[in-house]
Amino acid sequence: MRSHPSGPSTYSIVGVDPEAGECGVAVQSKFLAVGAFVPWARGAVGAVATQAFAEITYGRRGLDLLESGLTPQAVIDTLVGGDELREHRQVGIVSADGESATFTGEDCFEHAVGVSGAGFAAQGNILTSPDVPAAMAATFTEMEGNLAARLLAALGAGQEAGGEKRGMESAALLVVRPGGGYGGNNDRWLDLRVDHSESPIEELSRLLDLHTLYFDKSAEADLLLLDDELRSEMRGLLDSIGWWDAEQTIEDNLQAWLGWHNLEERWVGDGRVDPVVLRELRGGTRG
Repeated sequence: MRSHPSGPSTYSIVGVDPEAGECGVAVQSKFLAVGAFVPWARGAVGAVATQAFAEITYGRRGLDLLESGLTPQAVIDTLVGGDELREHRQVGIVSADGESATFTGEDCFEHAVGVSGAGFAAQGNILTSPDVPAAMAATFTEMEGNLAARLLAALGAGQEAGGEKRGMESAALLVVRPGGGYGGNNDRWLDLRVDHSESPIEELSRLLDLHTLYFDKSAEADLLLLDDELRSEMRGLLDSIGWWDAEQTIEDNLQAWLGWHNLEERWVGDGRVDPVVLRELRGGTRG
């Protein structure tokens, strides 16, 4: 077996949803805290996964080159062109418009494979099978839903296809979109990491469910009218968990409860309520 510097032996997928303006990366590795090294993304620009004997600067530099107007393939050519250790590198890049490219150096440990197509690039090294990236690609392209769900499902498909020879340890999911971050002044819509776990993909899925609860918003058509009947029920629910102040309006009480439990993104106002909020109140698990 050929020897070379060690690094994040892993499998990953970079992908975009041009219609939603989202770019992202999902990755799993037998490596501690892989989310600190492999995934890089920038709103309205694209995403990069740098792995194997990872050159971490490929992330920032790759995004800068994409933003300057280079295609993903041209970015890879530029990055590896002057890199004496390029044959130990693996990198996948996708631009915000869906163009993609992947590179696997000849000295990466087998199985080391990459595949790319419209809107994605999937790659891995030290794999149990060369079919792992293809399994990720198939799931990503065939599945409907938002980008985060598709990336995570693709990661699961890669594991089902055999995953990495050394097993699992950490995983990460990064999705960006312009103005999508908390507070609206940054692009980091979702940045979830499992640094050490026997089941990192399962744990990542649990975290994604929590992110959906705290930060997503129900569709306008699903919002509930805060009529007299619902007001009465919600007053009783809030009172039963110690969150009723008779000197405040139902809206004030509800908004205070939401803020205390980090559910402020679910606040609607205008005489309406998010059905997820009602579900959480009815569950009675948040005092």
